[in-house]
Amino acid sequence: MTDSNGPGKGVKTPRNLNAAGRRLWDAATDEFSWADHELAILEESCRTRDRIVQLDKAVEDEGLMLPSSQGSRVHPAVSEGRQQRLALARLLVMLGIPALEDDPSASRRVYGKQSR
Repeated sequence: MTDSNGPGKGVKTPRNLNAAGRRLWDAATDEFSWADHELAILEESCRTRDRIVQLDKAVEDEGLMLPSSQGSRVHPAVSEGRQQRLALARLLVMLGIPALEDDPSASRRVYGKQSR
């Protein structure tokens, strides 16, 4: 993170973020200053967070197991959700962002440096 902009100053929220992505964006931009290339990574992190919520909702709505011609199988959103969580963790590590405290799906482990 750099001092190219002050926390929350002149940083527009990306379009089409859902609640979870917006929460991550707001928390990160309220607390830290970002260079342009870091904002691009942050935006992808927020979109990934929204995708995770959508995948979790699909599993919640349709069930963990789905019928198929070969018998029951695990919902494909379970595997994709796991992959998206790994991607999100890597993006957040790149930025040094700790897990959101109000995020029940986030690890309580803190990545990167705490003070900026």
